[in-house]
Amino acid sequence: MISQVIAEKIRGIDPGVRALESGDGTIFLSPGMQGRIFCAVGDELISKLDFPLAAHPTEDFNNIGGNSLWPAPEGGPYAFNYPHGEWTVQDGINKVKAEVESCSADTCVMKKRISMLNAKGVEVKLDYRRETKTASLPALAGQLGLKGTSYISSDSFTPVGEYSTKDVLLNAWTLEQFPGPDQVVAFGKFAKNGASAKEIINDDFYGDPLSRITFAGNVFLFALGGQDRLQIGVKKACSPELIGSWDPKRNVLIIRKTAIEKGQYINIADNEQKNGPFSTEDVFSIFNGASLGFYELETIAPMIAENGKFVSSTVRSETFIYKGSASALAALLEKEYLINAKEIIK
Repeated sequence: MISQVIAEKIRGIDPGVRALESGDGTIFLSPGMQGRIFCAVGDELISKLDFPLAAHPTEDFNNIGGNSLWPAPEGGPYAFNYPHGEWTVQDGINKVKAEVESCSADTCVMKKRISMLNAKGVEVKLDYRRETKTASLPALAGQLGLKGTSYISSDSFTPVGEYSTKDVLLNAWTLEQFPGPDQVVAFGKFAKNGASAKEIINDDFYGDPLSRITFAGNVFLFALGGQDRLQIGVKKACSPELIGSWDPKRNVLIIRKTAIEKGQYINIADNEQKNGPFSTEDVFSIFNGASLGFYELETIAPMIAENGKFVSSTVRSETFIYKGSASALAALLEKEYLINAKEIIK
C-alpha cells in the first residue's frame, strides 16, 4: 500500500506530489522538488530527503536528495557545472519545477523546459522529461520473505533547436541519493572476465578511491564512509551489468541497472579533465559523500548525434530496493544476481 504517512509529509512541501504503489513500497514523483523521485518501503523512506531544506530552499544549491536528472559532463571544456569557472548548479536543475504531463496507476511522466549554459559559453535550451514506471520484484524476493519496491525510469534531454557537437556535449545522468555512507559497502558487477582495475574503474575524480576498492572475481567492492569525499566511474570497457549497495544499519540492499546503448559515452569526472572528455566511457558512477551524510548510485547515458548535431540523450535505469534479514538478502544476491554475497554481507 502507498505510505500515507510519508505522502502527507512530502505533500506538506509539494502539494502536487504523485505516488505509485510498487511491491511493498511507494515511488513518489515530485514536480515541485524539480522533478525528483523518492522511494519508500512501507513507512520507511529509503531515499535521502532533506525536509527542512526542501521546505526552506536557499539561493545556493539545494541538495534535497532523491533521484535527480542532471546533464554531464560536470567538468572539462563542455562542463555544465562550471559555466563561469566556479562550481554551480544551474537553475534548470536546482530551481525550476517540473509539471506532470500524465499519470496513471503505474506510470507518471514529468517534464519541464530548461536552459543551461556550458563552459564554452553556449546556452542550450532543453526539454527535460522523466517517465517513471513501477516494476515487479523478482519472485525470489517474496520467497525469501523480503520486502521491497522497484521502478524503471526513462530520463531524457532533447535539444530545442540545433547545436553542433563542436559546441555541445551532453549526456543524461541520474544521481540517486541514499542516507549513509558509514559502514555502507557499494559494489559493481561486470561481465568481462579478467578485466584489469584500469578497465573497470575511472578514478580521475579526486582523492584516492582505489585504496577503498577490492576485487573478487567479476565484482568490485567500494568501502564507503570515512571523512574523504570520493567518486568513481565504472567503465564501458569492462561491460558493467549493475551497481549496488549494502547498508547493514538499515538492512537495505539496493541494485541499480542500465543497459549499454549505442552512442557516445564520456568521462564524467568533475575536474578539468586533462585527458579530455573522451578519455574513458563511464556507464555507472558511485559517489561517497562521507561527512555530507549520503552516497549516490548513478547511471549515465550516451549522447546521440547525427551529422554533427546533438540529437538527444536518454538514460534508462532500473532501481530495486530490498529490505530484510542479512541472510535472506545474501541469498538473493547469490541466486538472483549471481554475486558472491560473502564478500559484501558479512
